[in-house]
Amino acid sequence: MITTTTGETATGHLPSWAEVDPSEQEVPPEELAVRLADINHSLKLPGQVLRAYSPANPTGRPTPVEVLHGSIDCTPYATAPELTTPVVNLLLAGEHWLTDLGPTDLTQLAGGLRALAARLEDDVVPALIEARTEWTTYHPHTAGVRQ
Repeated sequence: MITTTTGETATGHLPSWAEVDPSEQEVPPEELAVRLADINHSLKLPGQVLRAYSPANPTGRPTPVEVLHGSIDCTPYATAPELTTPVVNLLLAGEHWLTDLGPTDLTQLAGGLRALAARLEDDVVPALIEARTEWTTYHPHTAGVRQ
């Protein structure tokens, strides 16, 4: 609930998953609309930590990077009705986001990730093993350098 200094109140549903209660007291009445527009119910979603190279890392070595982390978000007082429904926003890595994902979008993304994982396991890993086998035939001193 948001209450203004003049006693006006605005109430709404606080989802059980929301990490922050946006309730406020003593809000100047002229700021009520802005405060309502700024409400965002959110739940952080963990990602997967991978080791990756980054130009920002001066050592030139791979460092842990969390990918595909994000949040469930709902902006109940958004001007566009479709934005008032909870969506998932995912940070791919760095500054690359997938935003406003609904259930169908998430299902399609999950299918794409499963397909990618299958390609990595079924096609890329065997191709890499074959490439390494061929490589070490001609460069035996590199055998077993990186597993």
